[in-house]
Amino acid sequence: MTRYASARRSFGVLLALTIGVSAADAAQVSGAAPQPITVSAGEQARLGVLTQALAAAPAPAGLMTTARVLDPGPLIQLDADLAAASASLAASRAEASRTRKLYAQDRTASARALETADAQAQADLQRVNGAQRRLLLEWGEGVAGLPARRRAALLNDLAHVRSELVRVELPPESPVPPAGAVIRLHSSPAATVMQAKVLGMLPVADPRLQTRGVLAELGGAQATLAVGQMLSAQLSASGAAPGVVLPRGALLRKGSQVWVYVQTAPTTFVRREVTGFQPLADGWFVSGGFAPGEHIVTAGAAALLGMEGPAGGSGD
Repeated sequence: MTRYASARRSFGVLLALTIGVSAADAAQVSGAAPQPITVSAGEQARLGVLTQALAAAPAPAGLMTTARVLDPGPLIQLDADLAAASASLAASRAEASRTRKLYAQDRTASARALETADAQAQADLQRVNGAQRRLLLEWGEGVAGLPARRRAALLNDLAHVRSELVRVELPPESPVPPAGAVIRLHSSPAATVMQAKVLGMLPVADPRLQTRGVLAELGGAQATLAVGQMLSAQLSASGAAPGVVLPRGALLRKGSQVWVYVQTAPTTFVRREVTGFQPLADGWFVSGGFAPGEHIVTAGAAALLGMEGPAGGSGD
């Protein structure tokens, strides 16, 4: 019994140690907020840590993104299919109505002829519905929701190269511009700025960028771009809140997030996540999460990450 009791006590100690290690591991991967780290002035100098005070910055003129001129051929063909289906539906419905009257009046039309006419009208209705759904799924409400006369005018302009359709990629976390909003386009920094009007959102994401797309119409004398041509685009940002610009040297990637070290005291630093950012030429603009006057680390951030211990050192 004494040997058994001793073994049981040893097993209990081992189990307690295992549970303690598991709890520690769970705490490391639980996604808890980063803890402040203390680095002496001498150690900061050795690691090359430099800081900079953030200055207030107005919101950029607009989000910069990319755009591409679309081929209008598929839209024109789809509209033609819809028009043909609608014409067939009108004819088959008229034929079904005549057959129904003949059958009801003097039976000069057979019941089978009436069934055939009704079936044809139903089949043509399904063709119309299918074409309308395709229009909505492929081109969005911005085109499918246009009044018939407005859509006919748009397609006529596209066919005569008086208008072009442009897909503008919408950056993540960007607000959706309303219909009629103006998007500035240019083919090169020195080229003349063009203005396109938003029609609506496109339902299909870009297969490479995995971003949402905005459908815009470029009209007038500017509609001379080649199909497939890539453009730079600037979305309007009216009413955007001011913020600060985080220098690119301060940005640190860990996992799938981007972080910046903030100096909260002469020898204390804490890692803070960057969200809701807008890339600019000299850094990332943010309107929240960071305040003017705060000191951030612009050099040596990777060295500070290594000092956070195993949890911090596991970053990308």
